[in-house]
Amino acid sequence: MRRVRRTRARRLLPLGLLLLALVPFACGPSSESPGAAAGLNFIERTASSGVDFTSVCGGREKDYILEVNGGGCALFDYDGDGDLDIFFVNGGRFSQAGETVPGDRLYRNEGGWRFTDVTAAAGISETAWGCGCAVADLDNDGDEDLYVTNFGPNELWLNRGDGTFAAAGEEAGVAGAGWGASCAFSDYDRDGLVDLFVVDYLHFDRAAIKPRGPDSSTYKGQRILYGPVGLPQAYCTLYRNEGGGKFRDVSEAAGIRAKKGYGLGVATGDYDRDGWPDFYVASDTTENMLFHNLGNGTFEEVGLLAGVARNDNAVAQAGMGVQFAFVSNPEREDLFVVNYEDDNNTYYLNKGGGFFDEETQSRGLGAPCFKHLGWGCFFQDFDFDADLDLFIAQGHVIPQAAAIPSSPGYAQPNKLFLNDGAGRFSDEGARCGDGLRIEKSSRGAACGDLDGDGDLDLVINEIDERATLLECSGPPRGRWLAVSLQGTRSNRSAIGAVVVLQGASRTQARRVLSGVGYASHSELTVRFGLGARGTVKELLVEWPSGGSELFEVAGLNRIVKCVEGQGRPAP
Repeated sequence: MRRVRRTRARRLLPLGLLLLALVPFACGPSSESPGAAAGLNFIERTASSGVDFTSVCGGREKDYILEVNGGGCALFDYDGDGDLDIFFVNGGRFSQAGETVPGDRLYRNEGGWRFTDVTAAAGISETAWGCGCAVADLDNDGDEDLYVTNFGPNELWLNRGDGTFAAAGEEAGVAGAGWGASCAFSDYDRDGLVDLFVVDYLHFDRAAIKPRGPDSSTYKGQRILYGPVGLPQAYCTLYRNEGGGKFRDVSEAAGIRAKKGYGLGVATGDYDRDGWPDFYVASDTTENMLFHNLGNGTFEEVGLLAGVARNDNAVAQAGMGVQFAFVSNPEREDLFVVNYEDDNNTYYLNKGGGFFDEETQSRGLGAPCFKHLGWGCFFQDFDFDADLDLFIAQGHVIPQAAAIPSSPGYAQPNKLFLNDGAGRFSDEGARCGDGLRIEKSSRGAACGDLDGDGDLDLVINEIDERATLLECSGPPRGRWLAVSLQGTRSNRSAIGAVVVLQGASRTQARRVLSGVGYASHSELTVRFGLGARGTVKELLVEWPSGGSELFEVAGLNRIVKCVEGQGRPAP
C-alpha cells in the first residue's frame, strides 16, 4: 500500500457543490520551453464545417445541479465509409408549455471538413436530458452501435447497417432509470461479447431541492446551487451481454453495488495485467472506486487498498474525467483523474503488484491546473515523438465563477500538456495554435483523425454554446502508425485489446477503449508516434480472448488493419 503523508486536519468548506480542502502545490514547469510545441497548430474549423450543434443544459444561471454537468460526444464511423462521423449528446431544459426540447445530433463526415446533419435521416430521435455516450459493435455484425446515458431512461441505438439506427434500450434491458453520466463497453467476462458499465451520478428530485436563491449556499461570495453533498448517492450498473441483443443487470451479483458515490467518469483497463478488465470510477467529493475483476464474474472494490481512492493527502477529491493509459511503462497502466478548482488533478503511477503512488507534482501536472476545473481528458501522442501527451477540456461548473476574482472564470481555455520523453509534462496549449486559446465552458471531448491526414483532431462539447472542432494542422514532428483491429474470437470491435509496438529504441502500448475521459468516446483506431527517424521492429496484439499475435508492418505513416487469427502466434 502506498504511504500516506501526514497532514494537518482541514475543514471542508460549506459549499453546495464539491468544494474540498486546498492542498499545497509545488512550482510548475517553466514556461520557457522553446520549440516544445513545434509542429502542432490547432485551428478552429467549426464555422465552415456545417456542425451547428449548440448544447443546451438548463438555464443560464444554473439553479439546479442537473443543469451543470453538460454532455459528451463520440467519434465513430456509423455508415462504414471509412471516415469518422460526430455524435453530440444534448442536455435539456425544465420544459415550459409549447417549448421544443432539444435533442442529440449526428453529423456525417463528407470529407474536406464538411459535415451534414443526418440525425433525422438516421432515425435518431433522442430528446431526453442527456449526458454521456459510448460506441461498440455489441452484436458483432460489423456495424458500430451507440449507447447514450440520460437523466431518466438511457437509450441504446442499434446500427441497422443501412445508415439508420433502431432504439433498443428498453428491449435490450439497458434503459435504467437513474441519472446516467459516463459509460463504457468492455468484455469483462471475455466471452466475445462486449458488456456495458454505466456510472450514475446521484438521485435528483427537483421537487425536494430548493433552487439557487437568496437563502442558498455561497461560494466565494456567490450564491450557488445545492449539491452534490447532501443529495442521495448512486450505484454503478454492470450489464452483461447475453447475445441476441439482450443484456442482463448483474451489478449485485458481480459486486459492483458494494459501494456507491457521486460517480461521473469511468475508465477501463487491466491495472494488474491479469488479463481481466477492471473498472475505475471518478467520483465527485466521494472516494474514487476501483473494481478489480476477479476473473470469475465478480469484482472487488479495492480503491483505498490500491491507493487510488484519495489523493496523497488522504483527501477524497472531486473527480470528473479519467483514463487508464500506458504512459510511463508499456506493461503497466497509470491513472489520471481531473478534479475541481483549487485542487490538483491527480496522476497515479502504477507501481505493480496492484498498488499506485501519486506523482502529480513531479510530473508537472499540479500547479498549471490548480485553479482550473477539468472534465474531458485523454492521453495521445499529438506530436508523434513517441510518448503520450495529455489533453484536458476545462470549464467551471457555476456561471457565477465569472464574478469571482480568484477564479479563472466560467469559460476557460483547454489544456494541452506535452511529454518531454522522460514523463514530465509542460503546459503548451497556448503555443499550439489559436484553437487552444478559445475560452468556453467545455465538458466532454473526443479525438480522432477527422480528415484522414494521420494526425489527431479534437471535438469538444461546450455547455450552452456551439461545439468546437479543432483541426491539427501543420507538419507533424515525427513518423506515425495507426492500427485498426478486428476481433473474431474476441469481440469484433476488439475493445480491450492491447497493441504493443516495439521500435528501435522504445516500446509503446495502447489499449482499445470504448468510452474515454468524461462522458465521451474517441476513435477505436490506436495511433503511435515514432519520432523523426522511428522504425517498427515488431507489432504485437494481445487480444481480449487471451491470444497474442505478431503482425507485419509494410511501411509507416499509414493505417494497418489487424484481424484476429491472421497474424503469427506470438512466442
